Amino acid sequence: MNLQQQILEKIKSYDKIVIHRHISPDPDALGSTLGFKQLIQDNLTGKDVRVVGYQEKNLEWLGKMDAVEEAFYQGALVIVMDTANSVRIDNKNFSKGAFLIKIDHHPGEDHYGNLNFVDTTAASVCEMITHLALGYGWTFSEEVAMLLYSGIISDTGRFLYDTITPKTFEAAKYLFSLGINISELNRNLYKKPLNVVKAQAYVLSNFTVTENGVAYFKMSKEIQKEYGLTTGTRSLLVDVLANIEGILVRVCFFEQEKDQIRANIRSEGPLINQIAERYDGGGHPKASGAMLSKWEAVDDLIAELDLVCQYFYEE
Repeated sequence: MNLQQQILEKIKSYDKIVIHRHISPDPDALGSTLGFKQLIQDNLTGKDVRVVGYQEKNLEWLGKMDAVEEAFYQGALVIVMDTANSVRIDNKNFSKGAFLIKIDHHPGEDHYGNLNFVDTTAASVCEMITHLALGYGWTFSEEVAMLLYSGIISDTGRFLYDTITPKTFEAAKYLFSLGINISELNRNLYKKPLNVVKAQAYVLSNFTVTENGVAYFKMSKEIQKEYGLTTGTRSLLVDVLANIEGILVRVCFFEQEKDQIRANIRSEGPLINQIAERYDGGGHPKASGAMLSKWEAVDDLIAELDLVCQYFYEE
Protein backbone atom coordinates (compact mmCIF):
# COMPACT_ATOMS: atom_id res chain seq x y z
CA MET A 1 0.00 0.00 0.00
CA ASN A 2 1.54 3.32 -1.06
CA LEU A 3 1.62 6.41 1.13
CA GLN A 4 -1.34 8.10 -0.56
CA GLN A 5 -3.48 5.01 -0.05
CA GLN A 6 -2.41 4.80 3.59
CA ILE A 7 -3.61 8.38 4.08
CA LEU A 8 -6.99 7.52 2.59
CA GLU A 9 -7.37 4.48 4.84
CA LYS A 10 -6.57 6.59 7.89
CA ILE A 11 -9.13 9.22 6.87
CA LYS A 12 -11.75 6.50 6.40
CA SER A 13 -11.03 4.99 9.81
CA TYR A 14 -11.59 8.18 11.85
CA ASP A 15 -14.90 9.99 12.34
CA LYS A 16 -13.25 13.05 13.93
CA ILE A 17 -10.58 14.91 11.96
CA VAL A 18 -8.76 18.14 12.88
CA ILE A 19 -6.72 19.95 10.23
CA HIS A 20 -3.93 22.36 11.22
CA ARG A 21 -1.57 24.64 9.26
CA HIS A 22 1.23 27.10 9.95
CA ILE A 23 1.09 30.40 11.79
CA SER A 24 0.70 33.56 9.68
CA PRO A 25 -1.32 31.67 7.04
CA ASP A 26 -1.20 32.37 3.31
CA PRO A 27 -3.69 31.29 0.61
CA ASP A 28 -1.92 27.94 0.15
CA ALA A 29 -2.20 27.08 3.86
CA LEU A 30 -5.84 28.16 4.03
CA GLY A 31 -6.87 26.90 0.60
CA SER A 32 -5.40 23.44 1.19
CA THR A 33 -6.83 22.98 4.69
CA LEU A 34 -10.29 24.35 3.95
CA GLY A 35 -10.37 22.62 0.56
CA PHE A 36 -9.35 19.26 2.01
CA LYS A 37 -11.98 19.58 4.74
CA GLN A 38 -14.69 20.11 2.12
CA LEU A 39 -13.37 17.30 -0.07
CA ILE A 40 -13.52 14.84 2.82
CA GLN A 41 -17.02 15.88 3.83
CA ASP A 42 -18.29 15.82 0.24
CA ASN A 43 -16.90 12.37 -0.56
CA LEU A 44 -17.04 10.42 2.72
CA THR A 45 -20.04 10.15 5.02
CA GLY A 46 -20.08 10.61 8.79
CA LYS A 47 -16.96 12.77 9.04
CA ASP A 48 -16.74 15.68 11.49
CA VAL A 49 -13.86 17.68 10.02
CA ARG A 50 -12.64 20.92 11.55
CA VAL A 51 -9.96 23.42 10.52
CA VAL A 52 -8.23 25.31 13.32
CA GLY A 53 -5.92 28.29 13.62
CA TYR A 54 -5.87 32.04 13.99
CA GLN A 55 -8.59 33.77 11.93
CA GLU A 56 -6.71 36.08 9.58
CA LYS A 57 -9.21 38.82 8.67
CA ASN A 58 -7.40 39.75 5.45
CA LEU A 59 -8.03 36.21 4.15
CA GLU A 60 -11.42 35.63 5.72
CA TRP A 61 -12.97 35.46 2.23
CA LEU A 62 -11.38 32.02 1.86
CA GLY A 63 -13.31 30.66 4.85
CA LYS A 64 -13.59 30.72 8.61
CA MET A 65 -11.82 28.64 11.22
CA ASP A 66 -13.67 26.19 13.45
CA ALA A 67 -13.85 26.12 17.23
CA VAL A 68 -12.27 22.94 18.60
CA GLU A 69 -12.15 22.09 22.28
CA GLU A 70 -9.17 20.13 23.55
CA ALA A 71 -11.44 17.18 24.39
CA PHE A 72 -12.34 16.83 20.69
CA TYR A 73 -8.80 15.61 19.97
CA GLN A 74 -9.34 12.41 21.95
CA GLY A 75 -9.63 9.64 19.37
CA ALA A 76 -9.27 12.08 16.47
CA LEU A 77 -7.10 12.06 13.37
CA VAL A 78 -4.92 15.19 13.08
CA ILE A 79 -3.63 16.39 9.72
CA VAL A 80 -1.04 19.20 9.56
CA MET A 81 -0.60 20.85 6.17
CA ASP A 82 1.90 23.24 4.59
CA THR A 83 4.12 23.31 7.70
CA ALA A 84 7.72 22.10 7.53
CA ASN A 85 8.59 22.41 11.23
CA SER A 86 6.42 21.54 14.22
CA VAL A 87 7.34 24.80 15.97
CA ARG A 88 5.42 26.71 13.27
CA ILE A 89 2.16 24.78 13.64
CA ASP A 90 -0.72 27.05 14.63
CA ASN A 91 -2.47 25.72 17.77
CA LYS A 92 -0.30 23.41 19.85
CA ASN A 93 -3.07 20.85 20.45
CA PHE A 94 -1.98 19.15 17.23
CA SER A 95 -0.07 16.51 19.20
CA LYS A 96 -3.09 15.45 21.28
CA GLY A 97 -4.89 13.38 18.64
CA ALA A 98 -4.77 9.63 18.16
CA PHE A 99 -2.80 9.75 14.89
CA LEU A 100 -0.91 12.52 13.06
CA ILE A 101 -0.38 12.99 9.32
CA LYS A 102 1.93 15.63 7.83
CA ILE A 103 1.22 16.83 4.27
CA ASP A 104 3.74 19.37 3.00
CA HIS A 105 5.88 20.56 0.08
CA HIS A 106 8.70 22.25 2.00
CA PRO A 107 12.11 20.59 2.41
CA GLY A 108 13.09 19.81 5.99
CA GLU A 109 14.00 17.05 8.40
CA ASP A 110 11.21 17.52 10.95
CA HIS A 111 9.17 14.37 10.33
CA TYR A 112 6.73 15.06 13.14
CA GLY A 113 3.88 12.96 11.74
CA ASN A 114 3.13 9.26 12.16
CA LEU A 115 2.75 9.45 8.38
CA ASN A 116 4.75 12.09 6.47
CA PHE A 117 3.66 12.88 2.92
CA VAL A 118 6.19 15.44 1.69
CA ASP A 119 6.63 16.28 -2.00
CA THR A 120 9.27 18.97 -2.48
CA THR A 121 8.66 18.92 -6.26
CA ALA A 122 5.14 20.29 -5.76
CA ALA A 123 4.73 24.05 -6.13
CA SER A 124 2.05 24.15 -3.42
CA VAL A 125 0.15 21.92 -1.04
CA CYS A 126 -3.01 22.86 -2.97
CA GLU A 127 -1.42 21.19 -6.00
CA MET A 128 -0.69 18.09 -3.88
CA ILE A 129 -4.26 17.93 -2.56
CA THR A 130 -5.68 18.28 -6.08
CA HIS A 131 -3.70 15.30 -7.35
CA LEU A 132 -4.31 13.32 -4.15
CA ALA A 133 -8.09 13.74 -4.38
CA LEU A 134 -8.10 13.00 -8.11
CA GLY A 135 -6.21 9.80 -7.37
CA TYR A 136 -8.95 8.86 -4.91
CA GLY A 137 -11.59 9.47 -7.55
CA TRP A 138 -13.22 12.17 -5.41
CA THR A 139 -15.56 14.80 -6.82
CA PHE A 140 -14.74 18.51 -6.55
CA SER A 141 -17.27 21.28 -5.95
CA GLU A 142 -16.75 24.74 -7.45
CA GLU A 143 -16.01 26.01 -3.93
CA VAL A 144 -13.23 23.45 -3.46
CA ALA A 145 -11.82 24.29 -6.89
CA MET A 146 -11.66 27.98 -5.94
CA LEU A 147 -9.89 27.24 -2.65
CA LEU A 148 -7.26 25.00 -4.21
CA TYR A 149 -6.74 27.20 -7.25
CA SER A 150 -6.16 30.25 -5.03
CA GLY A 151 -3.34 28.42 -3.24
CA ILE A 152 -1.71 27.38 -6.48
CA ILE A 153 -1.90 30.91 -7.89
CA SER A 154 -0.51 32.43 -4.70
CA ASP A 155 2.37 30.03 -4.11
CA THR A 156 3.53 30.18 -7.74
CA GLY A 157 3.24 33.96 -8.04
CA ARG A 158 0.70 33.49 -10.85
CA PHE A 159 2.95 30.84 -12.44
CA LEU A 160 6.06 33.06 -12.42
CA TYR A 161 8.23 31.10 -9.95
CA ASP A 162 10.60 28.35 -10.99
CA THR A 163 8.84 25.89 -8.65
CA ILE A 164 6.19 25.15 -11.27
CA THR A 165 6.15 21.83 -13.14
CA PRO A 166 3.80 20.24 -15.69
CA LYS A 167 1.88 18.76 -12.73
CA THR A 168 1.22 22.30 -11.49
CA PHE A 169 -0.47 23.22 -14.76
CA GLU A 170 -2.35 19.91 -14.86
CA ALA A 171 -3.85 20.62 -11.43
CA ALA A 172 -4.66 24.23 -12.32
CA LYS A 173 -6.25 23.21 -15.63
CA TYR A 174 -8.54 20.73 -13.92
CA LEU A 175 -9.60 23.18 -11.22
CA PHE A 176 -10.16 25.95 -13.76
CA SER A 177 -12.41 23.66 -15.79
CA LEU A 178 -14.83 23.47 -12.85
CA GLY A 179 -16.06 27.01 -13.38
CA ILE A 180 -13.99 29.21 -11.07
CA ASN A 181 -14.88 32.90 -11.15
CA ILE A 182 -11.40 34.15 -12.01
CA SER A 183 -12.30 37.84 -11.84
CA GLU A 184 -13.68 37.53 -8.32
CA LEU A 185 -10.73 35.39 -7.23
CA ASN A 186 -8.19 37.91 -8.53
CA ARG A 187 -10.02 40.79 -6.85
CA ASN A 188 -9.86 38.98 -3.53
CA LEU A 189 -6.24 37.87 -3.90
CA TYR A 190 -4.72 41.13 -5.09
CA LYS A 191 -6.80 43.97 -3.67
CA LYS A 192 -4.81 46.19 -1.28
CA PRO A 193 -6.19 48.29 1.56
CA LEU A 194 -5.10 51.93 1.52
CA ASN A 195 -3.06 51.52 4.72
CA VAL A 196 -1.02 48.77 3.03
CA VAL A 197 -0.32 50.98 0.02
CA LYS A 198 0.96 53.65 2.41
CA ALA A 199 3.09 51.04 4.18
CA GLN A 200 4.55 50.02 0.82
CA ALA A 201 5.56 53.64 0.28
CA TYR A 202 7.29 53.54 3.68
CA VAL A 203 9.22 50.42 2.61
CA LEU A 204 10.35 52.04 -0.64
CA SER A 205 11.62 55.04 1.32
CA ASN A 206 13.39 53.06 4.05
CA PHE A 207 15.07 49.99 2.57
CA THR A 208 18.80 49.31 2.47
CA VAL A 209 20.92 47.39 -0.05
CA THR A 210 24.16 45.60 0.86
CA GLU A 211 27.27 45.51 -1.29
CA ASN A 212 26.36 42.17 -2.86
CA GLY A 213 22.67 42.72 -3.44
CA VAL A 214 20.66 42.01 -0.27
CA ALA A 215 17.76 44.46 0.01
CA TYR A 216 16.06 44.68 3.38
CA PHE A 217 13.87 46.81 5.61
CA LYS A 218 12.97 46.74 9.29
CA MET A 219 9.57 47.42 10.80
CA SER A 220 9.21 47.97 14.53
CA LYS A 221 5.96 47.23 16.34
CA GLU A 222 5.34 50.97 16.51
CA ILE A 223 5.66 51.45 12.74
CA GLN A 224 3.39 48.47 12.06
CA LYS A 225 0.82 49.92 14.45
CA GLU A 226 1.09 53.32 12.77
CA TYR A 227 0.12 51.76 9.44
CA GLY A 228 -2.47 49.42 10.96
CA LEU A 229 -0.71 46.25 9.79
CA THR A 230 -1.66 42.74 10.87
CA THR A 231 0.23 39.48 10.35
CA GLY A 232 -1.86 39.02 7.21
CA THR A 233 -1.64 42.48 5.67
CA ARG A 234 2.07 42.84 6.34
CA SER A 235 2.64 39.79 4.11
CA LEU A 236 1.60 42.07 1.23
CA LEU A 237 4.89 43.93 1.76
CA VAL A 238 7.11 40.91 1.08
CA ASP A 239 7.35 41.51 -2.66
CA VAL A 240 7.60 45.32 -2.64
CA LEU A 241 11.33 45.05 -3.36
CA ALA A 242 10.94 42.40 -6.08
CA ASN A 243 12.19 42.92 -9.66
CA ILE A 244 14.72 45.60 -8.78
CA GLU A 245 17.87 45.39 -10.89
CA GLY A 246 20.89 44.20 -8.93
CA ILE A 247 18.88 42.72 -6.04
CA LEU A 248 19.51 39.01 -5.45
CA VAL A 249 17.92 38.57 -2.03
CA ARG A 250 15.26 40.62 -0.26
CA VAL A 251 14.32 40.41 3.41
CA CYS A 252 11.48 41.88 5.47
CA PHE A 253 12.04 42.14 9.23
CA PHE A 254 8.89 42.52 11.33
CA GLU A 255 9.12 43.00 15.09
CA GLN A 256 6.53 40.87 16.90
CA GLU A 257 5.27 40.49 20.43
CA LYS A 258 7.61 38.93 23.01
CA ASP A 259 10.47 40.80 21.28
CA GLN A 260 10.68 38.30 18.44
CA ILE A 261 11.55 39.40 14.92
CA ARG A 262 10.01 37.63 11.95
CA ALA A 263 12.13 37.53 8.78
CA ASN A 264 10.61 36.81 5.36
CA ILE A 265 13.37 35.96 2.89
CA ARG A 266 13.08 35.74 -0.90
CA SER A 267 15.83 35.02 -3.43
CA GLU A 268 16.31 35.52 -7.15
CA GLY A 269 19.15 33.00 -7.30
CA PRO A 270 21.11 32.05 -4.15
CA LEU A 271 19.74 29.23 -2.01
CA ILE A 272 18.71 30.61 1.35
CA ASN A 273 16.68 27.94 3.20
CA GLN A 274 19.66 26.43 5.01
CA ILE A 275 20.58 29.86 6.36
CA ALA A 276 16.99 30.34 7.51
CA GLU A 277 17.14 27.01 9.34
CA ARG A 278 20.00 28.34 11.48
CA TYR A 279 17.67 31.10 12.65
CA ASP A 280 14.73 28.94 13.79
CA GLY A 281 13.17 28.90 10.35
CA GLY A 282 13.26 27.18 7.00
CA GLY A 283 11.22 26.77 3.86
CA HIS A 284 11.95 26.57 0.17
CA PRO A 285 15.42 27.07 -1.32
CA LYS A 286 14.41 30.53 -2.59
CA ALA A 287 11.53 31.43 -0.26
CA SER A 288 12.00 30.98 3.46
CA GLY A 289 11.22 32.46 6.84
CA ALA A 290 13.14 32.80 10.08
CA MET A 291 12.56 33.92 13.66
CA LEU A 292 15.11 36.02 15.54
CA SER A 293 15.16 36.85 19.23
CA LYS A 294 16.92 40.22 19.07
CA TRP A 295 17.80 42.98 16.60
CA GLU A 296 21.51 42.18 16.88
CA ALA A 297 20.81 38.84 15.18
CA VAL A 298 19.38 40.71 12.19
CA ASP A 299 22.85 41.97 11.33
CA ASP A 300 24.23 38.44 11.52
CA LEU A 301 21.54 37.13 9.17
CA ILE A 302 22.11 39.95 6.68
CA ALA A 303 25.86 39.28 6.74
CA GLU A 304 25.32 35.59 5.96
CA LEU A 305 22.93 36.40 3.13
CA ASP A 306 25.34 38.96 1.70
CA LEU A 307 28.12 36.36 1.72
CA VAL A 308 25.89 33.88 -0.12
CA CYS A 309 25.20 36.56 -2.73
CA GLN A 310 28.93 37.20 -3.09
CA TYR A 311 29.59 33.51 -3.74
CA PHE A 312 26.69 33.46 -6.20
CA TYR A 313 28.26 36.29 -8.20
CA GLU A 314 31.68 34.57 -8.16
CA GLU A 315 30.20 31.35 -9.52
